[in-house]
Amino acid sequence: MSSDSTLVTPDILATVQEIVSQVLMVAPAKVQPETRLYDLGAESIDYLDLIFRIEEALGRKVPVSRWADFVGERLPGANLPDTITVAIVAEFAERERSRP
Repeated sequence: MSSDSTLVTPDILATVQEIVSQVLMVAPAKVQPETRLYDLGAESIDYLDLIFRIEEALGRKVPVSRWADFVGERLPGANLPDTITVAIVAEFAERERSRP
């Protein structure tokens, strides 16, 4: 699977970009699909906040364990700070939105 932002719908990508901007308190212009969250100052607690805000945006419960499962499946063996991008978070949000 690619980290290409074409894997998600424009509305989910825009929502995730806005959430990332708010959580990490960075200018929206800095939050591009290929931007690594680590480069924006993300710490482990920020990922929980991102999941909670995605949950609010989707209007449904999203167990944090699904994020861990997704990252493990999507980025097996990766150094996560170097690989989690805005597009990866948007893919997760898209997957959660399409769950029955």
